[in-house]
Amino acid sequence: MRSAPRVLRTAEISPQAIRYSMINFTLVMISSIVGIFVLPIALPIAWWYYRKFYATLEVVLTSRELQVSRGVLVRQEKSVPLEKVTDLALIQGPIMRRMDIKGLQVETAGQSSGPGGSLIKLIGINDTEGFRDDALDQRDKVTDGIAPGETTAATEADSSIALLTEIRDSLKRIEQNRQSLE
Repeated sequence: MRSAPRVLRTAEISPQAIRYSMINFTLVMISSIVGIFVLPIALPIAWWYYRKFYATLEVVLTSRELQVSRGVLVRQEKSVPLEKVTDLALIQGPIMRRMDIKGLQVETAGQSSGPGGSLIKLIGINDTEGFRDDALDQRDKVTDGIAPGETTAATEADSSIALLTEIRDSLKRIEQNRQSLE
């Protein structure tokens, strides 16, 4: 059984993230003709939804992976192995700059590069740069050293020699026991 990875850092979400999401929602609704009429009903629902969404959002950096769980109606959990992470991009649009929040976009090897092609997008993490730096540092430690579960060629050769030596010794004991019985 695999040991549980050690938790290095848990992200805290800024309350500004809810306000940012509400502003975006309102701007989208105002930009459509139907949305203007639906806005008085949709705003309280959106407020409830975003509060629940950010309350359930958990971002955890472990020694091996980045774990993200979120969702109100549909719960979604993703674990991204750090050795697969190619970049953690910081994003900040004009509204985000005004509200002093940033987004973090996780990019991995083998992901689709279509529109919105990042695997995970997170908005409103407190100390986004610090979280990003910690994640990239841990990724470098995992990829530069021996990742958990992997071995080097020298380690494999040493274990093969030890196994062969043990087999040889076992065969000698069997041969001695056989000879003593005869």
